[in-house]
Amino acid sequence: MKPQGLVWLILLSIGLSGRAQTDAPAAKDDFRPSPLNQPGRQYPQVNSEGRVLAQISAPQAQNVFLDIGGVKYPMTKNEEGVWTGMSAPQDEGFHYYQLIIDGAAVPDPGTLYFYGASRWGSGVETPAHDQDFYALKDVPHGQVRQHIYFSKITNSFRRCFVYTPPDYETNLSARYPVLYLQHGGGEDETGWSNQGRVNLIMDNLLAEGRAVPFLIVMENGTWTAPGQPRPRREEGRPWPPPGWADTFEKVLLQEVIPMIDRQYRTRAEQPYRAMAGLSMGGMQTNVIAMRNLDVFSHIGIFSGGTVGDPAAAHGGVMANAEEFNKKVKLIFESCGSKENPDVIRNHVEQLKAAGINAVCYISPNTAHEWQTWRRSFYQFAQLVFQTDSKSPAVSAASSEPAAPPSRRPGGFGQPVALEADDKPVFDEPPAGFNQKRDGIPRGRLEMIEYDSKTVGTRRKMLVYTPPNYSSERKYPVLYLLHGIGGDETEWQRFASPDVLMDNLLADGRAVPMILVMPNGRAQPNDRAEGNVFSHAPAFERFEQDLLNDVIPAIESRYSVQTGREHRALAGLSMGGGQTLNFGLKHLDKFAWLGAFSAAPNTKQPAELVPDPDKTRTQLKLLYLACGSQDGLLPISRRLHYYLKERNIPHIWHVDSHGHDPTEWQNNLYWFLQHVFRSPADFPKPKS
Repeated sequence: MKPQGLVWLILLSIGLSGRAQTDAPAAKDDFRPSPLNQPGRQYPQVNSEGRVLAQISAPQAQNVFLDIGGVKYPMTKNEEGVWTGMSAPQDEGFHYYQLIIDGAAVPDPGTLYFYGASRWGSGVETPAHDQDFYALKDVPHGQVRQHIYFSKITNSFRRCFVYTPPDYETNLSARYPVLYLQHGGGEDETGWSNQGRVNLIMDNLLAEGRAVPFLIVMENGTWTAPGQPRPRREEGRPWPPPGWADTFEKVLLQEVIPMIDRQYRTRAEQPYRAMAGLSMGGMQTNVIAMRNLDVFSHIGIFSGGTVGDPAAAHGGVMANAEEFNKKVKLIFESCGSKENPDVIRNHVEQLKAAGINAVCYISPNTAHEWQTWRRSFYQFAQLVFQTDSKSPAVSAASSEPAAPPSRRPGGFGQPVALEADDKPVFDEPPAGFNQKRDGIPRGRLEMIEYDSKTVGTRRKMLVYTPPNYSSERKYPVLYLLHGIGGDETEWQRFASPDVLMDNLLADGRAVPMILVMPNGRAQPNDRAEGNVFSHAPAFERFEQDLLNDVIPAIESRYSVQTGREHRALAGLSMGGGQTLNFGLKHLDKFAWLGAFSAAPNTKQPAELVPDPDKTRTQLKLLYLACGSQDGLLPISRRLHYYLKERNIPHIWHVDSHGHDPTEWQNNLYWFLQHVFRSPADFPKPKS
């Protein structure tokens, strides 16, 4: 039997033909060679479900297994001695695997080799819906350099890899921030560039203007206790053991950082030095960076736990949030949705409630694996070195500061000249406003689908219904629109609207309402992939999807009040612009509007409000807000002045934040207390 015929037998055995011989679901017959195969090798192959199809010629073997994802799948031999086997669907992204031939674990000769699980072995790449952000593209590329040195601390030769951005060789007057990026247990300094594709992620981010240029140093963090071989993990003893990170800490602080600052054009000051890592590397980051706050200003922990109790961890360095924030500009914690997402979410909320600058990211539908860490780095890289609006991250020899990227999400961090009206209307929300509280009723979140005639596809939106929702009662509806890089989950990831609503309702500070979070990118592939700025037509097209498809779907499925007085629209960034563009145009549909950090898609004031008298009569609330550290502030300010000159009532709230989740969560907190209420019940402004 030919090898291809054997493949078909395997497919038939799991039900591809429709005559299933087991209870396993049918496998799709769209297998393609993995992009990580050696040149000319056809196996392993992967299909759109993430199944891996492996093949090896071993005529003398008695038993062969495909070992991937902690599961061994039996392979079948044909008369020519070729073994073929297939896995169950794997998560998106990169996976280590090996073959077990008569009990011996060996790499698959069909693939390139990657260092993981403390060995060089095989790797396979399953298709990912968001793989564009780490794809090899025709953009300017940086370099990954091998740097060999002798360590007096370990008395051995060591090496690290250093990523330099595309303009490093040409912009010779520039100096750059540095990120020290660590791998996981059983991996080494090759992991982030080989498995993680960190250099391609950076190249693509820089080409899109979504990050500032910085160096990335990837060192071997494999550890031993000082003067001892690495101990074995034993039941009943702490793990990792005391002192486990001490040797690497010495190497990093005493040898690597001085060497990098000496041999590369770095900004050798604490505000321009970051540390991050995955799994074990995240744990190292936690230990080393948190006890060396004079060295590192940005901290990223990907699937590596948390920095601990803000009141007591690390000797209490976070107990005084104001002092801590002067040194540490960002704590970023992430994991996969199949790991411990609630632990990470709750901890970041605890940090934020304590006043610490913290961000949470949860990778959808992934576990403790490289796709989680690729996505985590992608998010982290857009935030790191962008929190100081008064000083450019990249410095040049000239007296003129380097211009910030023109399209910098999470920052837009150029200084803004404030004017007399640019001041806060409300205080910062009280401590704990965004934390889940025990002993109160909770609403329900559900992801629903609807048929969009506008797009011609079936689309998704996230819906919150308040505690004790009943079809015997009718509810007003607030539609919340996301930003340019988000989707129907962004509001929930950034601001936890369900928690805010549950708490406000428990305190009697809001009316029960339904929250609808649709996807504002009205196109067949509505994911935030590739150059998200090219999706502008889809954001404009969403006007029709909202009016003709989203609202009718909600009103047919839920018990809602349907008049304009019972319908509100609000959004962040790009969604803020949509809110103003659509809401002010359709005052017959919406009486309550909230625009937070409205983006450049916002139309000019005269186009938004062509009839001031009509707007004044029909609009119950227009809430405009932007952070004083957000370069987009002038967009909202121009509308404020236009409304003010025409005596159109509105709120203009400028607080101290930037273009970031804190800004949006805080303003949603205040907006929810205004919407669908009489002015007499509005929260009191600052005196």
